[in-house]
Amino acid sequence: MAQEYPSSFDEVSNKYDTGGFASLNDKEQAIYTIWWLEAEVNNGGFHQYFWNSAGDHAAIALRSLRNIGATKTASLLKKAMDVAFGGEPPSSRADRQTQLEVDEVLKMDRLDDLDSEFYQYSEKFYGMLDAYVAR
Repeated sequence: MAQEYPSSFDEVSNKYDTGGFASLNDKEQAIYTIWWLEAEVNNGGFHQYFWNSAGDHAAIALRSLRNIGATKTASLLKKAMDVAFGGEPPSSRADRQTQLEVDEVLKMDRLDDLDSEFYQYSEKFYGMLDAYVAR
């Protein structure tokens, strides 16, 4: 079951729309990247997350998950990066898409397993994110 997103996401998203990702501070980047990770993975799995523009900020999402203490979710994201790219994904969407297409069937099978683990929501990462933002 999906988690409730932080109410501040709308505010952060508006700031992003106005000034771009660079205009967001660390806490706002955490809100933005974790929200998009969850939205994309729930909609189409890690493959979709990396394929779409949300994957542009996968490395920051990973750092943000670690910063808020969501180590299990961070571990899933790191494993997905390793499956799809052999490490950190390219920041370019086109480069990510090209790499995702290499051995795509094998990658999809392995990513599907990680998707299933993600859907179990073993951590309440939005609560963790709220606590992080409040500090």
